[in-house]
Amino acid sequence: MMYRFSLVSVALCLGFLPLAQAQTLLHTDSAQEWASTITADELSDLLHVLAADSMEGRETAKPGQRKAAAFLAEQFEQMGLEPVNGSYFQRVPLTVTQLKGGVLTLGSQKLIFKNDFVPYPGIQVTDIVSEAVFVGYGIQDGLWDDYAGVNVAGKPVVMIAGEPGSAEKGFELTGTKSPSKWSQDPSTKRMVADSLGAKATILVTPEFATLKSRLVPWLSRERMRLDVEREGEGTDLPTLLVSEEVLLRSSGWKSMKEVRKKWPKRKLKGTDLGVMELHLARKAEKVEATNVWGLLPGNDSLLASEIVALTSHYDHVGVDKEGLVYNGADDDGSGTVSLLENAEAWMSAAKAGKGPKRSVLFMAFVGEEKGLLGSEWYSDHPAFPLSQHVCDLNMDMVGRFDEAHKDDDRYVYLIGSDKLSTELHEISEAVNDEHIGIALDYTFNAPDDPNRFYYRSDHYNFAKHDIPVIFYFSGVHEDYHGPGDTPDKIRYPKMAEIGRLVFLTSWEVANRSKKLVVDQVNDFPANR
Repeated sequence: MMYRFSLVSVALCLGFLPLAQAQTLLHTDSAQEWASTITADELSDLLHVLAADSMEGRETAKPGQRKAAAFLAEQFEQMGLEPVNGSYFQRVPLTVTQLKGGVLTLGSQKLIFKNDFVPYPGIQVTDIVSEAVFVGYGIQDGLWDDYAGVNVAGKPVVMIAGEPGSAEKGFELTGTKSPSKWSQDPSTKRMVADSLGAKATILVTPEFATLKSRLVPWLSRERMRLDVEREGEGTDLPTLLVSEEVLLRSSGWKSMKEVRKKWPKRKLKGTDLGVMELHLARKAEKVEATNVWGLLPGNDSLLASEIVALTSHYDHVGVDKEGLVYNGADDDGSGTVSLLENAEAWMSAAKAGKGPKRSVLFMAFVGEEKGLLGSEWYSDHPAFPLSQHVCDLNMDMVGRFDEAHKDDDRYVYLIGSDKLSTELHEISEAVNDEHIGIALDYTFNAPDDPNRFYYRSDHYNFAKHDIPVIFYFSGVHEDYHGPGDTPDKIRYPKMAEIGRLVFLTSWEVANRSKKLVVDQVNDFPANR
């Protein structure tokens, strides 16, 4: 599972959704027969290969990842799955970048990278020389317009964090003691600046010291992104974080209290802040990785064009500087071998003349740990039109248990099942009630989940296109992203039960006469 950097403290609370309405299942006697081929022993055998030291932690674009991809493709081919577009591999083009240093000059101040300023994660521009202009809070919302009468085209804009008002006295935009989106999501301000032609944003924040301490370790690392020009959602506008003291020294203003008082009345003098110069030293290297896929074509002439996707990610975090291998047995070796076992069960059924009406696409994604890159690439370059995708059943970390379930590991967290299709949720519940009988825990299915697990695995890149999803997950444990995530700690019987649940759910979806109905408006916020 992708690690998420968050300023939000983690808080867990157990909760369960109400039982779904009764769902009539298809005749599943034969389905049970094939589901029973998903066994703990076979899962163990596969995982001891995939999570072995020889796979070198399966880090994206590294030799170990390529070994793992070859192993998965070989498994798909031996089962008899068809290649997609003539291959078991989907090429994923990537760029690796790393910031090495830099200088920001604002007026007469020379600021040093990581000491006096930090870039917003993902910055790609390395050099800027242009006049800078102050735009207050950087808000454009109804009657409040910080950009009124200010030409920012081609210029860096300097803005202060937050919005007018306070929790004590109330916020002017909301008229309450609760802040608006302008305080909660910095991308909102960035997108406005971008739409008005700004060249960069400098965010002045009273929390600079805290943010710097948390961001600096990340900024020194190699970062990986898709090698494409990003368009649409969000913005890549270069953004820098500085302290309030930097703004005051650059402008000559006496205090932030003065700035917040005078700016809304447009009585703040000297809002042109002089020339800003940014020079960052950054290395950039183009690399490649591959998703691995295989197809079981549907046998119904009317339904075969529709796609039921079963997914996992097979990458992990690699090897540390001391040569210690991070095997990633649970994350996400467990989901990937469960994917293989599901594929084998489906192929056994097909060879016995019990293949699916709809086509079933098995995909092991690369680059999940780097930011869901493989699944994002697929959703932008699908082998089949996204409109033909019925659902995605995604398995990520399904082999262990967390502290909340230390006394009984017969459970699985489900995330997203009810967010787009009531029918999918009801099928999932009915399959479990009738055939599996493990506890379905919806703790992390809440839109306000502070862990934001909904955004942290590959199903997200299907859900954002309104394709129904279920994310199967067994929680975080003490070995998460650590060297102790090894095959000997996996609960293989638990994995087998979850694997059978996935198989039987996919059986129902793949063989129904009608496509799943999308009847819900997803209540998770759109942007991760």
